[in-house]
Amino acid sequence: MRLDPLQPHPDWIVGKYALMNVEASVHGDKTKIRPVCWRIPYQWQPTHYQNHDDQPYMLLLNSSGGFVEGDVSQFHAKIEEGARCLFTTTASSKFYKCLDGKVSREIVDIVADKNSLVEYLPDEAIPFERSKVQRINRISLHRTSRLFATDMISAGRIHFGDGEIFKFDSLTSEFQVSIDGRTVVLDRIDLPTLQDVQALYRLWCGYLHMATVFSYAHDLSSGVEDKIFELGKKLENSKIAVSRIDNFITVRILSKETWQAHEVLYSIWEILRPEIAYKEAWPIMKC
Repeated sequence: MRLDPLQPHPDWIVGKYALMNVEASVHGDKTKIRPVCWRIPYQWQPTHYQNHDDQPYMLLLNSSGGFVEGDVSQFHAKIEEGARCLFTTTASSKFYKCLDGKVSREIVDIVADKNSLVEYLPDEAIPFERSKVQRINRISLHRTSRLFATDMISAGRIHFGDGEIFKFDSLTSEFQVSIDGRTVVLDRIDLPTLQDVQALYRLWCGYLHMATVFSYAHDLSSGVEDKIFELGKKLENSKIAVSRIDNFITVRILSKETWQAHEVLYSIWEILRPEIAYKEAWPIMKC
């Protein structure tokens, strides 16, 4: 299972196409991440190990602050056999207005080899008024890999002025997970017009943030999904639904506020991380 190093194309306009291409491998008793190549506005920061862990945390930083008028960011990660990594972001992905009608794109590709662990916990995507957004997330696993990944989309800048709720022009979002080359999850949102976008308010039952958890381990214990279901009974201003097919668990979350969605995601991570990573969850330091 190989991911060919992606190199910057000579036709890419500086500042319009961000690239971060990394590889992770085991060195001694720790995983280390090294950059193959990168291109601004993606920035490379040294990884760190919380609580003297063996697993590096990598913060993905888009120094431009967001996406404007046709910007593209592409993150590639190859996780070699036995490596264990956590990827997160320093802030939400902000998609600004596209007055010339060009689509802004955020692309993530992660390939994980045998007995590896991938934890991917980015902050939410926020489509601003009149933005045009395309998001693609693809994670490829070996059957012995382990995964905890999240995806979160907001209705816009809900507390800006009078609110910019569902005022983006278009949104296409895709999250795909494959195991041994077979697609096991394909979660798509396709909203090509403003009318389609505004239908989300009805489909989300008045909630303003949707988050999804994708988790896999070949040896998930029986009944762990029931713990997540019981969590949902205790929530206020959030709803969750959980499903399990074989050893893949998917959780859908609807919340009124951003912080509420974050808290639910963390609570689910607390339940699943001991199953996925054999360790407890703890807050991710982003400083």
